[in-house]
Amino acid sequence: MKKILFSFFRDFFGHPVFPVISVLCGIFLIFLTADSMVKPQTNELSDTFKINALRYAASATTSTTTTTTSTTTTSTTTTSTTTSTSTSTSTTTETTTVTEYIQPSYSYTTAGESPNSSFYQDRLVIVGDSIAYGFNAYGYIPYQHNIAAESLGVWNMHNYTFDIGGGAMGIYDAVSYAYSPIYYVSMGINDIYTYSADDYAWNIRWIAEEILARVPTATIVVGSITPVSDGNYYTTNDRIREFNSSLEWVINDMQSPQVLYFSTHDVLCDWNTMALSWDYAGGDGLHLNSSAYSAMLNCLFNYLDETSAYEQIITHEESY
Repeated sequence: MKKILFSFFRDFFGHPVFPVISVLCGIFLIFLTADSMVKPQTNELSDTFKINALRYAASATTSTTTTTTSTTTTSTTTTSTTTSTSTSTSTTTETTTVTEYIQPSYSYTTAGESPNSSFYQDRLVIVGDSIAYGFNAYGYIPYQHNIAAESLGVWNMHNYTFDIGGGAMGIYDAVSYAYSPIYYVSMGINDIYTYSADDYAWNIRWIAEEILARVPTATIVVGSITPVSDGNYYTTNDRIREFNSSLEWVINDMQSPQVLYFSTHDVLCDWNTMALSWDYAGGDGLHLNSSAYSAMLNCLFNYLDETSAYEQIITHEESY
């Protein structure tokens, strides 16, 4: 064996070509595996929008939380709402929108104790994720008012299309097509691990601003991320409250009567555990049951009565 090895090394290193080939092969292997030997860098999110808005107070409730025990109203009503048909012609400098009003009739399950509940519910258009989609799934809004879908988030919302009566279109085009006086924007559970709390909040603000750019007389309600059941598989309520705290600060910082923050968390939370109340849990620890949507609408309509939303809706409709 020694003679064989000695003969191999003598012939190998004595040959003028083999050592050169082995060196070249070694260099090639170094370049080929270099990426795997370098520790991957973490893409840190920008600190541009760090606002340190972590002021959540568990004991602070708004006046809307006093109605969270409302029961689901099971009656059905048929009413009319105002929807627009929008046709856009693009040039290199501007977009011209022609709006025609029609008044279809919708059937849905009513909710709310406010004397203006039907007024709001007739016109409410929902924009958001699978939790927002529940308003349509449980019959509280018609599909023509639903711009929400499963797994939708801030990070992927432009991958979705919606047909609310005018054919498939992107989320903002659907917003323009609906041309509603009031939108409810609710998304974020699918963004919990994609953004920081502050970056998420600013992205939601930009969504509200884009809706206003397309429907300048609209009222936009931004709903907080709803709580999850204790011990659920997905995230923690501490993290949700951190995101909601930033969202509340950023939306209220707009100081706009047309963009309102609404804490659905306070409506659905069990204040003993700070988790989703069992009365509103949908069974998977994350989604909601029908009673939750009735409670949210009840509190939302009472809250809108305390704002200028009613007058703004009238102004929106009188302008056409």
